[in-house]
Amino acid sequence: MNKLKIKLSTPEMVGDFINVCSKYKCDINVYDGRVILDGRSIIAMFSITQGKVIEVQAISSDKSVISSFIGDMKKFEV
Repeated sequence: MNKLKIKLSTPEMVGDFINVCSKYKCDINVYDGRVILDGRSIIAMFSITQGKVIEVQAISSDKSVISSFIGDMKKFEV
């Protein structure tokens, strides 16, 4: 359950990120410094400064879910 470093530079990227996260039934944690946000929350994700490097993590015991999530995050990775 590794954290991935990502960057959401535009409002469109934030929307794409939320759509990707919404297809997962597990928790998606986004770490902005000491703050942990819900990756499926529009309000939470738009509260992050665009273009800032943040970390994201899918919380699941199913390794196939984690693997799929990591693949989906490739387009946002730093």
